[in-house]
Amino acid sequence: NTISVMNMADNKAYLAAVEGGGTTFVVSVACVSSSSSSSVAKNNNNNDENNNILSIGCTKLHLLHTATIPKRDDVTGEIPNNYTPEEIISEACSFFRTHLPPDGYSALGIASFGPAGVDPKSKDQYGKILSGSPKKQWRGVDILSPIQEACGLMGGELEKRVAFDTDCNAPALAEFQHRSYQQEQSSNTSSSKPLTSLSYITIGTGVGVGLVLNSQPLHGLLHPEGGHICIQPLPDDKFTGYSWGAKSPYKGLGTVEGVASSVALTERWIQMEQEREMVKKLYGKGSGDSGGNGSSPSKKRDEEQEQSSKISINNNGDNAQTREILSTLPNSHPIWLHASNAIANLCVSLLLLTSCQKIVLGGGIMKRDILYSMVRSRVWTLLNGYLDSVEELSDERKLEDVIVGSSWEEVGSGLVGAFALALDAYEKDGEEEGGEEGRTSLLDSDASGKKKTASESEEQRLFTSGVLVGIGLSFGCVLMMSLLGRGSPRR
Repeated sequence: NTISVMNMADNKAYLAAVEGGGTTFVVSVACVSSSSSSSVAKNNNNNDENNNILSIGCTKLHLLHTATIPKRDDVTGEIPNNYTPEEIISEACSFFRTHLPPDGYSALGIASFGPAGVDPKSKDQYGKILSGSPKKQWRGVDILSPIQEACGLMGGELEKRVAFDTDCNAPALAEFQHRSYQQEQSSNTSSSKPLTSLSYITIGTGVGVGLVLNSQPLHGLLHPEGGHICIQPLPDDKFTGYSWGAKSPYKGLGTVEGVASSVALTERWIQMEQEREMVKKLYGKGSGDSGGNGSSPSKKRDEEQEQSSKISINNNGDNAQTREILSTLPNSHPIWLHASNAIANLCVSLLLLTSCQKIVLGGGIMKRDILYSMVRSRVWTLLNGYLDSVEELSDERKLEDVIVGSSWEEVGSGLVGAFALALDAYEKDGEEEGGEEGRTSLLDSDASGKKKTASESEEQRLFTSGVLVGIGLSFGCVLMMSLLGRGSPRR
């Protein structure tokens, strides 16, 4: 679970990034690398696995070291569930100290699960998990300070090169910057509206929403918590709610996270298995069982389900190993109908409330590819023709350009978002120190060329204007001299 690449030249800018997820942390070090814009536009996955190159808009990053904490067991492939927050953070700090560049890190970006303190002015909360978190052991834990110290970015001006936000707002920012750049480079930009708004939804252990409105990430009182809005459940939904509901809005009943998160989906599956077992005890194994020696397909299927049930029936969805069952369920399983309905409800709410131009879906649950078409179809049904007058929403097929997948599925949007935060902090600090001239360029040659061309055009315009003004003044002087000469008396 650890990837390392040989260090590049030390005159480059080195960025540290952390994706703090609900189950694991992903830590990474990258070096800013110049490149041509054409290669960015042609790379649909925005990640060159052979060269470990990651593209965010017109900026390319060379991924040097990446690790997952805790890593999966080499034998079972399972994620250990006995790691404490302190152990995870300690390993993250050790990682960054081990890979410390010769001249230190240029910036640090952390994209964390929430609710978290994202306001730098709030010293008591910034960089910490807040008390409302359903993860009890994480409440009040300071994620930022120890990692910031390990990266050597504590105190004074160095603090400006550190950024902390949610694992939803950070990917929203990265997606917005990347898609805006792609739109600018597209040949048909004249026929499309400039991108000014985007929503990023992550569906994993929990459900989170990041928003960019008017080209700026949204914070306000805290940060968006769209995963806790109420939805219209499917008819005859008997699910009694998920275990995290005790400390969630609406007690987690009929909310997006309370239906579509991996915790909720796992607990729905457990509830369905319990009901099935109860029916079998009351009425027998049913007509599908031949009653033979276990060779029939139906009996074999029953035995497999019973085995899975015995493993998980006494656990809840808060257990990472229990949640692994979701990856084994077929696309035809009814829980995906409930998941897609909940996600679609959230998409409709975002379209109606924010009028966002793009909705990006990410997170572990969205690795189930069939959900994309299911969500779009359900969104079309729920909108009920109300927004047909909007060109982008006038046809169900056009939703494929509105509700889309992550630009960085292989790398992970949370990690890319953390790098985007680091880039943003590094660039802003460079601007403050020396303005545009003193800023270290993180743009590619194409973007630099545009600035140079614009500057040359302005100089040429000023020169031409000066020449015309000079000619005008000279002509005026000659005309005045001629008129004065005619008006003077002859001797």
